[in-house]
Amino acid sequence: METFTIFGIRAILEAIHSEKPIDKVWLLKGTQSKLFEQLLHKLREKNIAFSFVPVERLSRFSEKNHQGAVARIGALKTFEMEPLIEEVIQTKKNPIFLLLDGITDVRNFGAILRSAAASGVDAVFIPSGGSAPLNGDTIKTSAGGAFKVPISKVNHLKDVIYYLKAQQVPSVAITEKASDTLYQTDLKGPVALIFGSEDIGISSGILKLVDAKAKLPLHNEMDSLNVSVACGIVFYEAIRQRL
Repeated sequence: METFTIFGIRAILEAIHSEKPIDKVWLLKGTQSKLFEQLLHKLREKNIAFSFVPVERLSRFSEKNHQGAVARIGALKTFEMEPLIEEVIQTKKNPIFLLLDGITDVRNFGAILRSAAASGVDAVFIPSGGSAPLNGDTIKTSAGGAFKVPISKVNHLKDVIYYLKAQQVPSVAITEKASDTLYQTDLKGPVALIFGSEDIGISSGILKLVDAKAKLPLHNEMDSLNVSVACGIVFYEAIRQRL
């Protein structure tokens, strides 16, 4: 089985909570905190192999901020597009689908997954090529959100848009090329929200397919926001409209 490394106590706790296949955990000798004790308790409770090691051993895994804990975990599960969409539509009255076009920065990707999990997004779709990897950095930045929202890798996001159209789910592109603002856009029903990268934005081919476009009003001659910040704003506007 393919494995990768995740870093940080919270990310490992979330992996345990989500029942991900954890192979081994390495802990920094002498670490003391309530969160660390909570992790130790969970490792013993779930009978997960762990060992205490010096800082030099952890540093071999990564120079990143590991918080004194590193785990080797089985590859993050992804889902097939059509069964995932069908299951969500059958189980949720007004689902929110998220399509990410060309998000390549792992920190942005992780932050988006964190906001998506916190705001109740039901599924995330990314192209199999030209997207940030689902690796330890993404998981740590997502604060475990990567374990909470189903993710589907697809050959083309256009296929997702077409399939959602067939299920009467409209798509809304968040783009500065829109004439309407987010606050003039109806997000109360089932919806697919599409975001692009900060440098290129959403591809022209996808923009031609969407049912609506919306922009965030910006001041002081700013032309865009960080994409993860924009996602959070849009997700919570959808929640506000539905309250």
